[in-house]
Amino acid sequence: MLTVERLDTAIIVAALIAALFVAWNNGSNNAANSVGAAVGAGVISARSALVIAAIASLGGSITLGPYVTDTVMRRIVVIELIGDPMGVSAGMISALTAAGIWTMISTVLRVPMSVHVCIIGGVLGFGLSMGMSSINWGKVLQIMITWLLVPPISATLSYAVFRIFEKSFNNKRYILLVLVLAAFISAFVPTFLTLAKAFTGSEELWMPMLLSLGVGIGASTVVTALWRREVKQGGDASAEATRILLTMTAVTMSFSFGANDVANAAGPLAAVLEIQEVPNAMMLAVIISALSLSGGILLWGSRVLETVGERITLLSPSSAFAAQLSASLTMIVVSRLGIPASTSMAIVGGVMGVGLARGIKAINLGMLVRIFGMWLAALPMTMGMSYAMCFVVQHLFGV
Repeated sequence: MLTVERLDTAIIVAALIAALFVAWNNGSNNAANSVGAAVGAGVISARSALVIAAIASLGGSITLGPYVTDTVMRRIVVIELIGDPMGVSAGMISALTAAGIWTMISTVLRVPMSVHVCIIGGVLGFGLSMGMSSINWGKVLQIMITWLLVPPISATLSYAVFRIFEKSFNNKRYILLVLVLAAFISAFVPTFLTLAKAFTGSEELWMPMLLSLGVGIGASTVVTALWRREVKQGGDASAEATRILLTMTAVTMSFSFGANDVANAAGPLAAVLEIQEVPNAMMLAVIISALSLSGGILLWGSRVLETVGERITLLSPSSAFAAQLSASLTMIVVSRLGIPASTSMAIVGGVMGVGLARGIKAINLGMLVRIFGMWLAALPMTMGMSYAMCFVVQHLFGV
């Protein structure tokens, strides 16, 4: 006979498996968002890039991940209004399963998928099965507006950065200035947003500001020293600068990927763990999901690298740097605001931007149509799958 304790354990185990499934597929599909541009430009090997992505995304997940996790966990479907622990658990597990299936299909097809669209679709399907009133439609509208804005913002920023940095890298007098400035921005922004989360009043922000300035200056100093050493040993000044910056922006992009995308698995898992009264539910869900995310990056992350790095537009080191820097800064800010947006949207927008800087003919429009088509299909497909699974559970178990 299935006791209440065994049922609760079975629910937790099912939620863990579903979350690990989503996080793994998310990592394997979206590793390309963080490092695909650097690999496509020939600056770093695929294996080294995946190791960098795995470590940096783990850091982003733990530090900024709880912001977006809270949004996915309780601000799309208001679980307090449902009042049925079994129904909420079954719904969140259904959402995870639907998102994991569609992400895995996208990975097999080598298409960079917006996993946030998948998980939001899954959660909406669960919410609809419980009634329209359980869904926070204002938050859903905010998220969808962000989805629409992220690609063009990233593309515009990338276009501008590429135009500025391309000319600068071709003039040896400005290479060092560009190197210092870009290194400072890449280190300062994520550090400040991470540290500032612990301070609530504006009068207290001077401490994270000073610490972040120190990290930014330190990063610029180290990067400059590395560049001088390589140039002294015979390396080309421009090539060495772009190589160092691409590696650094790959770290920043991976950090922002972990910060935002860990919520895809951690949000629903945290909801289930909290309902089952597991201590420290959110942080536990973030840590478990972050580890699986990094595992997916390391062991299956090469599947979509070519698509982002080569098949949208051919990337040079300078254009790859512009795309990665623009996408990472866009995503770090969005993550700090607690809005679920996709690194896929940001990096595809960034790569589009540098492609447009070279002319529309430089962009593989067929590949973009394929990518956007899969994104558009993701929301109704995952919503439908999740709704169907919830419907079956409700009729079988009467929840």
